[in-house]
Amino acid sequence: MEADVTGCRGEIYLALTTSGAVIRRSVLAVAFAALVLSGDAAACVCLAQPLADRLDDADAAVVGRFVAEETRDLQGAPQRLLTLEVDQRVKGEISDTTVVRSPSGTDCDLPYEKDRVVGLLLERAPDGDAWLGSLCGMVSPGELVAEGGEPRGGAIKVVLGVIILAIVLSWALRRRARGTRPDLPGAPEP
Repeated sequence: MEADVTGCRGEIYLALTTSGAVIRRSVLAVAFAALVLSGDAAACVCLAQPLADRLDDADAAVVGRFVAEETRDLQGAPQRLLTLEVDQRVKGEISDTTVVRSPSGTDCDLPYEKDRVVGLLLERAPDGDAWLGSLCGMVSPGELVAEGGEPRGGAIKVVLGVIILAIVLSWALRRRARGTRPDLPGAPEP
């Protein structure tokens, strides 16, 4: 059976098929132009591991701030040297101010924002001379400290707690020895 293209119904059928073809061609042309004109895909591919596993694999983990940036060639490859002031060590032996080597001109470059607090998981360079960092090793400072950091001021908190306890106990024992009670509104009489 062939479609009847004569009369009123035929004109409607012809108009619908023509406009549908125009729309399909337009959509295909726009999609093709988007693919042709788009640039290279850029992404840093990092393993999706829990922070605890990543922390175990790292040679060092710190919370700190970048204070300086320099670019140099290392064996023909551009490298960024980022000076990091360490605020808190979470893992590893690392000095208070250290230089972190990062690739330059790749998708995995460490972003440099002066004095911004960052959490970093670092690897030791094969020569053992430098620390290596990349975007994959950048983590939230709070999460890093919560996962592997030691609480700060633990000894001070214990000492203050013992002092407060001693004051409260001495006050209570002195009142008991005197036989006096505080006069509190609504409290029963002894």
